[in-house]
Amino acid sequence: MKILITGSNLNALLTAQYIKTQNPDFDIYVTTNNEQKNETYTPVNIEENNINELKNFVKYNNIDFTISMSGLSIINGITDVFKRENLPIFSPAKESARVTFFNSIAKKIMYKNKINTPRFGIFDRENIALDYVRNINYPIDILNDFTLIERTRTNCKSYSKAKEILQKIYENNNEKIIIENHIDSDPINIYFITDGFNALPLAILEKEIRKDYTAIHSPSEKISEEILISILHNAIYPLLDDISKYTDSYSGILGLKIKFSENKYTVLEFLNNFEPYDIQPFLSLLNEDFCSILYDTATGALADNYNYIKLEDKHSFTLSINKNKLNNLDSIYEEDDFFISDDKENIIITGTALTFNSAKNKVLNLIKPICGNEIYQKIAKEEIKV
Repeated sequence: MKILITGSNLNALLTAQYIKTQNPDFDIYVTTNNEQKNETYTPVNIEENNINELKNFVKYNNIDFTISMSGLSIINGITDVFKRENLPIFSPAKESARVTFFNSIAKKIMYKNKINTPRFGIFDRENIALDYVRNINYPIDILNDFTLIERTRTNCKSYSKAKEILQKIYENNNEKIIIENHIDSDPINIYFITDGFNALPLAILEKEIRKDYTAIHSPSEKISEEILISILHNAIYPLLDDISKYTDSYSGILGLKIKFSENKYTVLEFLNNFEPYDIQPFLSLLNEDFCSILYDTATGALADNYNYIKLEDKHSFTLSINKNKLNNLDSIYEEDDFFISDDKENIIITGTALTFNSAKNKVLNLIKPICGNEIYQKIAKEEIKV
């Protein structure tokens, strides 16, 4: 089988690596800036937003299946173009994915469908936004609207801070912004795979984002099966139904960023792909053929072939640490009992074990000799409440 993966990010490279491990005979091509051919994939020197050239590459090279791990490809309509040519692709269509690219659209859909989300306002003028923050209770979060380049969420504990942030935003552009009540807890990302009609859980990731590192624990025991079913029926399916009324059904990865407080969940945003470093802990627990899941979703066979996605009955603990905080990195890459990757700035280490504490200690023991004591103590003492 020949596969093209669009994306030059870590998600694309780890997807290629994982599929090649499971299917050594597959020929995999990736639109990456790394031009050197390797044992995993062949690099393709085509920009992610050059949809017509990507289409021609697929047709002329008899590519069997395309997987988009690129927001730039999605928003430039790769799915729409490929489907018109009957080229199998795993990716949501451009219009259906707008709910994941624009927070203002997501918030309106959540409000309309009574999906629990913090109280919010949407503003496109600075003076109206300033009037709003002058008379509300703090703390609040200020979000950007268009999330393709980056997602920004700034916590403001006072009017003076909110005013400063708003003035900076409107000084640089005229983008809409969202202001919402702040919930003081770490985020949990929940990912589903959907063909537009059915949806199956993929991963539940509890995150601790700190100054020197990000820690990810999967699964989060805060999210019981009862809560997961509630999210599925009260958030995911209403969203999918709403999208299908106006445009093509949403097919692909659909994530929710939530906060969990006082035994209830609140949806903050929707995601069309794994956030940075989230795919690694998921793949470390996956007990299915990843390519088959994606292909069956793209071709409408998800419900026929899967009642659920099998995961190892284990816990994973992932650390993302800036490389500048570590020494003697070669000793880490030689370890076989870990899932290890890196991007330009960070190294990402995942360990799995039967319990959360065992998985965490496994990773901590690996990094202890090569990171400063201050960083090690911060991570070791951090309590992820499970």
